[in-house]
Amino acid sequence: MKFIHLGDLHLGKIVNGFNMLEDQRFALEQVISIAKQHEIAAFVIAGDIYDKSTPSAEAVTLFDWFLSTVASEGIQVLAIPGNHDSAERIAYAQGILENQGICFPPLFDGAVHSCTLEDEHGPVRFWLLPFLKPALVRPFFPEEEIGQDYTKALSLVLDSCDIDPNQRNVLIAHQFVTAYGQSTEREDSEISLGGLDNVDASIFSKFDYVALGHVHRPQQVGRSTVRYSGSLLKYSFSEARYPKSAVLVELKEKPSSENPGNCVEFQQIPYPVMHDLREIKGPIETLISPEITANGNIADYLHVTLTDEQAILDPMSRLRNVYPNIMQLDYERVGSRVSSQTLEAISSAEDIDPFTLFEGFFKDQMSKPMSETQAEIARKALENILGKEA
Repeated sequence: MKFIHLGDLHLGKIVNGFNMLEDQRFALEQVISIAKQHEIAAFVIAGDIYDKSTPSAEAVTLFDWFLSTVASEGIQVLAIPGNHDSAERIAYAQGILENQGICFPPLFDGAVHSCTLEDEHGPVRFWLLPFLKPALVRPFFPEEEIGQDYTKALSLVLDSCDIDPNQRNVLIAHQFVTAYGQSTEREDSEISLGGLDNVDASIFSKFDYVALGHVHRPQQVGRSTVRYSGSLLKYSFSEARYPKSAVLVELKEKPSSENPGNCVEFQQIPYPVMHDLREIKGPIETLISPEITANGNIADYLHVTLTDEQAILDPMSRLRNVYPNIMQLDYERVGSRVSSQTLEAISSAEDIDPFTLFEGFFKDQMSKPMSETQAEIARKALENILGKEA
């Protein structure tokens, strides 16, 4: 059985004022194309379907299009709500949708909902674990001391699952998962509670494959079959260097129950995006020159850092004449880094006359000494501030 593992779609997300709906639809079209090419049986979506618990009508319409398109191809969908989703909205019409091959979990009632698919090697049981906090788990295990322990809370929930180790079992979850005390590589767009919300990967030992969501960079956690798929698109410039991909998972016949995951093969399949999200840096004349613009996609979403030493009049307008989708503009002047000589001068400032101190500061900031005209202006300004004695 083959399925595609996705997560963190964040449909309807706005990044730096740019609505990502068209980009998201384009990305989903690429993923559907991959699904057809590899003849998958199902899509597995590990939470954060929407970017908000009350998604826009456009975001809901986009997901409806995705589900309808996939269902028309005979591909099933198994998905869970993430921390950005409303569990109640995701659970709506779950019974009717399941008859169409679309499986969402009902509202959490202490047990983990599952759906079973079949292939030539027998059943594959998919366990749909929604995003959970200890407070949601405690009422169903009143005799247990859970406190704020995420690992303890989810361990109790998973231990209550009736897992047949001779069958193939896939868990879909949306949490911050760690292994051997090491945190995952997270991005700026992900908020953690200082490690309090971490879940240890050891509690997933009974599952052959664990499809994780919540972290936007694709990676394994501990063993190779406990994986984050990464987000559908780059939603932060901290993700700029990491291309997006879908995880194609193949479940083969399970040789034994002693080593979960021994029936799993997978590969990451990159897909094109409508607009990449990139960072570029340099003087403005260089960045807008034909030599540079001819080598890159000028329609990409950009974080531009200008390194010009002199002030520029209306740089954003000049840049947007070439790059229409600039999301951020920063400045980094080469002379802005203070030298060790300047630090020494500052530490003994009372021994240096104000003009000499300012002269050294100017040279560090602008990477060149003051002109005679600038020096005369500086002297007069210091005299006005400090008096003739200065």
